[in-house]
Formats: sequence, structure tokens, C-alpha cells
Amino acid sequence: MKKYSFALAVSLLIGAGCNVYAQSAVNDSTIVGHIERSSQNRVHIYQPTELGERLKASNGNPDNGPKKAGKHLVGYRIQVFADNNQRTAKSEALSRERNIMSQYPELDCYLTYKAPTWRLRVGDFKTREEAVDMMKQMQKAFPSYSREMIVVVDRINAASL
Repeated sequence: MKKYSFALAVSLLIGAGCNVYAQSAVNDSTIVGHIERSSQNRVHIYQPTELGERLKASNGNPDNGPKKAGKHLVGYRIQVFADNNQRTAKSEALSRERNIMSQYPELDCYLTYKAPTWRLRVGDFKTREEAVDMMKQMQKAFPSYSREMIVVVDRINAASL
């Protein structure tokens, strides 16, 4: 019994020593540990002006009009469909896209898949009012889709305006 208790005590001491060493090594090897150790709790962040401009463009308030963000503008689209049912979502989205394109050939349709959701968005509108007006027309043309239709903020193609 004494052999086991002595062996247990020795293994616990060795294990505790390794754990303390491992924690100090982890603190020094991570970026947070390095910053805490070398900065005396002061961190300075330098941001390039181009990054600030891009952040302003992408987070701009779309109600103040479209903001330029590269080749795209921040504007509005009508989301006609969004579903994550693996068995039916893709075929339903494609079916709705065909129906809308046949009724409204002047509108561009944007079918996207971001796991696990299929989305169908329609149009490129500069203002919310334009999108809402078109959505009302589409709800009359497709009453079975009307409950799912909403106007969403999205990056729109400047070329299609």
C-alpha cells in the first residue's frame, strides 16, 4: 500500500509540474500571451486609411442612398425564397427563378447557395421604395410566393442600373 501511495504522490507532483510548465509555455506561444507579456497592457492598433474607407463603404447606412463599394453599390433586392431543406430547396429555388424570369425578364435573378441555405433574390434597386413597389407587383403576380417576399439590403450591380 505504501508503494502505491508513494508512486501516486510522485506522479501527482510530476504531473503538476508539467501542467504549470505547459501553461506558461502556452501563454508565451499564443499571440495574446505575447501581447500581454511585451506590451505592459497597452496595445496600439494601426489601421491603413484604405481599410477605413472600405469599412465605411460596407457599413454605410443604405437609407442615405447608395454607397460605392468597388464595382458594386449598396442597395436593395427582393428576396423571394430562402430555405435549407436539403431535398427540395434547390429545385424550388430554380422553379421560382424560371417563373419570375418568364414574367419579369427585365429583372436579374440571383440564386445563391451558402451552406445550408438556398436563396433567390431579384433585382438591383437603388432605393427601398423602388424595391417595395416592385415587390408589390410581384406579390400580385405570384400570390403563392408573397408571404416569403421581403426587401433586403444587398450589394447590387452598378452596371444593371
